[in-house]
Amino acid sequence: MRLEPARRARRTAVAAAALLLLRGLSLQAQLAPLPQTRGATGLALALRRLPVVGSVLYVTAHPDDEHNGVLVRLSRGLGLRVGLLTMTRGEGGQNEIGPELGEALGVLRTEELAAVHRYDGAEQLFGRAYDFGYSFSVDETLRRWGHDESLGDIVGAIRRFRPDVILTLPLQGDRGGRHHETTAWLAREAFRAAADPSRFPEQVGSGLPAWQARKLYQGATGNTGEKVGPAPVTLKVGVYDPLLGMSWQQFGNLARSMHRCQGQGQTRVDPLAGEGNYALVDSEPPVAGVESDILDGIDIGLGRLIRSTQAEQHATRVLAPDVERLGKQIDAAQSAFDPRRPQEAVPSLAAGLGTLRRIRAGLESMELSGASRGELVGQLAAKERDFLAALALAQGLAFEARSDDDLVVPGQAFSVTASVWNQGSEAVEIDDLSLEVPQGWTAERLSGDVHTVEGNESLQVKYQVRVAEDARYSRPYWRRRAGADRYDLDIPAFEGLPWSPPEVLARLGYRLEGVAARLEEPAIARYPGHWVGGERQRVIGVVPALSVQLTPAIVVFPAAVPARRELRASVLHNGKDAAPASLRLELPVGWKAVPSRASLSFRLEGDEDAVRFQLTPPPAAKPGEVEVRAVASAGGREFREGYRRIAYDHIQERAFFEPAAARVKVMDIRVPAGVSVGYVMGAGDEVPNALVQLGIPVTLLGEDALATGDLGRYTTILTGIRAYQARPDLRAHNQRLIRYAEEGGNLVLQYNGTDFNYLGSPPPSSSTSEPEKLDSPFAPYPGVSVGASRVTDETAPMTLLVPGHPLLTYPNRIRARDWEGWVQERGVNFLDVHDARYRDLLASADPFPENAGEKRGILVDARVGKGRWTYVALSLFRQLPAGTDGAYRLLANLVARPRGR
Repeated sequence: MRLEPARRARRTAVAAAALLLLRGLSLQAQLAPLPQTRGATGLALALRRLPVVGSVLYVTAHPDDEHNGVLVRLSRGLGLRVGLLTMTRGEGGQNEIGPELGEALGVLRTEELAAVHRYDGAEQLFGRAYDFGYSFSVDETLRRWGHDESLGDIVGAIRRFRPDVILTLPLQGDRGGRHHETTAWLAREAFRAAADPSRFPEQVGSGLPAWQARKLYQGATGNTGEKVGPAPVTLKVGVYDPLLGMSWQQFGNLARSMHRCQGQGQTRVDPLAGEGNYALVDSEPPVAGVESDILDGIDIGLGRLIRSTQAEQHATRVLAPDVERLGKQIDAAQSAFDPRRPQEAVPSLAAGLGTLRRIRAGLESMELSGASRGELVGQLAAKERDFLAALALAQGLAFEARSDDDLVVPGQAFSVTASVWNQGSEAVEIDDLSLEVPQGWTAERLSGDVHTVEGNESLQVKYQVRVAEDARYSRPYWRRRAGADRYDLDIPAFEGLPWSPPEVLARLGYRLEGVAARLEEPAIARYPGHWVGGERQRVIGVVPALSVQLTPAIVVFPAAVPARRELRASVLHNGKDAAPASLRLELPVGWKAVPSRASLSFRLEGDEDAVRFQLTPPPAAKPGEVEVRAVASAGGREFREGYRRIAYDHIQERAFFEPAAARVKVMDIRVPAGVSVGYVMGAGDEVPNALVQLGIPVTLLGEDALATGDLGRYTTILTGIRAYQARPDLRAHNQRLIRYAEEGGNLVLQYNGTDFNYLGSPPPSSSTSEPEKLDSPFAPYPGVSVGASRVTDETAPMTLLVPGHPLLTYPNRIRARDWEGWVQERGVNFLDVHDARYRDLLASADPFPENAGEKRGILVDARVGKGRWTYVALSLFRQLPAGTDGAYRLLANLVARPRGR
């Protein structure tokens, strides 16, 4: 055992990232393993992998593009090594379970993919492209992602992962936008470029040798059996797997259900149904004849270890006996498998591990070419990982490192207890039990000694870990490039990884049958879950001693109405000791805040205090924007940022860091007196905060208010985005809202999904790009339904079809400048209108040929009795948090209409 403090330097070479990828899925997903991957069933699945050498890399654009049933077939069913390269983290999508959007949504979807792979067994890699939203143009996507940089992302992933087969998305198609096509075209180019050492030579020089995959296929997006391209190969996934207790498609559906922020649920599927269809795009050498499987012509058996050295006959002669011996040892381990006595497989597994290492050691004395050596080293390293997993399962060896704290601050000390449980009947000799920590940290043993662990006994060693004073906070290692739709990397060595490796990693070295083996586990802390009786675990994260947040993020001052606005600065104390602190706002010249400074006192870890500042603009402030920052001071240090937790029951919790700053905007905007809004919250909805900034009283309407409340007290009722999907009570009480409008109320609906067209669940056909012409049961008149039209170019010209309409003139006249500065898109899910009682007020058109033609249904108004019914498909939910002036002016108009007008 190492008695000296353990230290870990951050690697900076590109090759180090490849080694990190080989360390295994346990370092990517820290949620508890599934029952199917533990015990005798887990061992059976691990034994299935041992004689298999091949690998497949799946290249997609966004989280949820992958076919999870196919991933289960390849990884769990066939025992292949499978990787999923996702070009973006899905930042431009929507969120059906919470408020995260943009980069915060990317963190959530990154963790959802980690949860997905607990089921489908894939290893996750990421590109550096930022999802800027739905696109109708490959050219636009390449311009915004950067052709060469994005191609380099895929080439680098291929060279790291070294796949035999690459799967990707359709080269042509309209499902999910042109990000899919762009990814497929880049993957096709990367298939050849990765094999050319003159392409991206900086990768080769940093330790990533060129690699030629054998075949590239295109296939449909998601868990569909749609056929793409000529003569597709059909992979049946409705195949029952007795080890999983269900078909590959069923298990894949469980995996897919982890994409919860995208509305994926645990729907039941036909156990025998499901397929993936993939058409050949390129191959080396060329494929002759008709294929029945993507693995046709590819050797995935152990004999490949010999055939990869055929050009070096001496190496082949040396390797052949050991590879033959390894195959027999694997056969013996599989034959010895007995779910009642899994330890019977240990001798053969230990012998096989020893043989595998002897092969690896023998490579040093062989005069192998760079290509042969590189291929063998990668295959043997991956196979050693498989042997180590199987050996621990056969022995019943459990290993855990538990911390007494989950969120630590620089300079803090905490304890970690590493525990080994030998659940087998035979003794296990322990060689080493240590912690790996970042450079500058220390890990000192406090108690416990390393010794042999007899059957059904355990061993614990306790450490004190001290965080470096200059420790990096546990923030993403990627950072969005200013003014671009790409990420830059704070730590290039981690390129491609879902997240930075764990801060504290426990390592166990042990011996079985005289063969050395090892296990690695991240140190975790356990804490109560979000449900009664639940328990969750969290990897250790480094956070600031004082976390500072300033809300709201957007502050609006109507220029015509002198006012004060409240800013709330909250400070969370993460330190262990009591600490006095102070809090102030950094203000632009001429602005004032009351109080100017506040004193805070924290006694315990987790204490939080907040100060309400009254912010006043300078006299006669002109329209424009300034920044206000909150600064906490303690112990001679200043703290200018904070974090919020992205935490859901199906993912590993992460901290998302943001500056403690607010954008303060003086706007040319008018809001009449007497306006009051009843708001029906939708999904991921921050529109009520914008109404408050306009000085409008807002009441959130719950189920009781919709069912029996006095709706007539509000001049306007506004429903949130996708509210008819998120709120069953809204669907149930919709007729009360229609009566509210008939009696003179102003009912405004923000955009909805196609759920709005049906009383029950939409049929599968409703998700197509050509929706039926339906009569929504929730609209006041027939002849209207939510369609699939959208305008994705945020700069697309807007046409006012009825320039004098009150919604476009009162109290703010909407002009050309109100359409400037929009982000990501104009709007989505426009209405299809087929009744003259509905009036279209806006029209727009994308500049992209793939979405040609004028689009209407963007802003639709109808007289209903004495009141009005309005549908607005503009993406206000994106514009308002972004501080788009025109969106605030239009929002004021939408809610300012007096009753009966």
